[in-house]
Amino acid sequence: MPSFSARHLPLLLVAVLLAGCQTIETKARQVSLDKVLHAYETAIRWSYIHQAYSLMRPERLKEIEIPQGLENIKVTHYEVLEPAVSNPKSDTATQVAFVSYVEKNRQQEKRLTDHQLWEYDKKAKRWYLISDIPAFIVQPKMRVVPPGQ
Repeated sequence: MPSFSARHLPLLLVAVLLAGCQTIETKARQVSLDKVLHAYETAIRWSYIHQAYSLMRPERLKEIEIPQGLENIKVTHYEVLEPAVSNPKSDTATQVAFVSYVEKNRQQEKRLTDHQLWEYDKKAKRWYLISDIPAFIVQPKMRVVPPGQ
């Protein structure tokens, strides 16, 4: 039967410290994910949809065009359907939310499902939204024509 000796103690300490560091890093990543998901939810829930775009990678923002008419959207409900699931091997996380919103000038309620894909940037130590912001459909303003014209 092998015996434990004092010469094995440094190896054991290194293994325990590495395992502890990994746990701390994993916890920090989860806290960071929770914060960015809360920021995203808050931006969408309070109809600050333009702010949600700031959670995307800066280089991606240069490639896309932020839709016009988002100020005409009032989000009435935001519900997480599938809470965030993180995949440490690929540095990604997914979450699914249900959103109800109203076009203010039409008072027409619409619904959508928001499938979010997030990616962790190890250098920046932060999460970025890599999926699209959901397509809030905004109809052009209605032109009201008085009767007889």
